[in-house]
Amino acid sequence: MVIKEMGIGRVFRKCKTIIYKFFNPRMRGLDLYEVPRIYFKNRLTLGKNIHINDSVFIHAVGGVEIGDNTVLSHGCSVISTSLDTAGWTKFGGNNHHIDKKIIIGKHVWLCANCTILPGVTIADNCVIASGAVVTKSITESGTMWGGCPAKFIKFL
Repeated sequence: MVIKEMGIGRVFRKCKTIIYKFFNPRMRGLDLYEVPRIYFKNRLTLGKNIHINDSVFIHAVGGVEIGDNTVLSHGCSVISTSLDTAGWTKFGGNNHHIDKKIIIGKHVWLCANCTILPGVTIADNCVIASGAVVTKSITESGTMWGGCPAKFIKFL
C-alpha cells in the first residue's frame, strides 16, 4: 500500500540514496534527496545540515567548501575547473585547465539550475536565484543575486 502511494521510482531513488550514504560515510550527515554526481570527493569539504536535491553536480577538482545549513536545489552545478583561454586558438594551442577553489558560506541557498564557476566565494546568508551563473565572488552577506552573469538583486 505504501509503495503504491509513493511510486516505484521514488522508492527506488530512496533506496539508492540510502545505499549511497551507507558506502560513503562523509555523506551520512547530509540530507540527500537523490544521489548527487560528485567528482573528486576527496577535495570536497562539507559543513553540517546540508540539503542536496536531485540532479546536483559538484566537480571538486580545484576544491569545494560548502558551509553549514546550505541548500543546493535541483540541478545546481558547482564547477571548480575551467579551460585556460589565454593561449587558446580555434586550431589548438595551449589547451589546459585551471583549477580554482570554490567556497560557499553558511546559510546559503543555491536555487534550481544555478551554476557556480571556478574561484568563486559566496558570503554567508546569500540566495542565488534560479538559473543564475555566478562568475565572480559575492562578498556581501545577506544578499540575493541572479541572472547570467549573476548581478545583485536585493538585500535580504
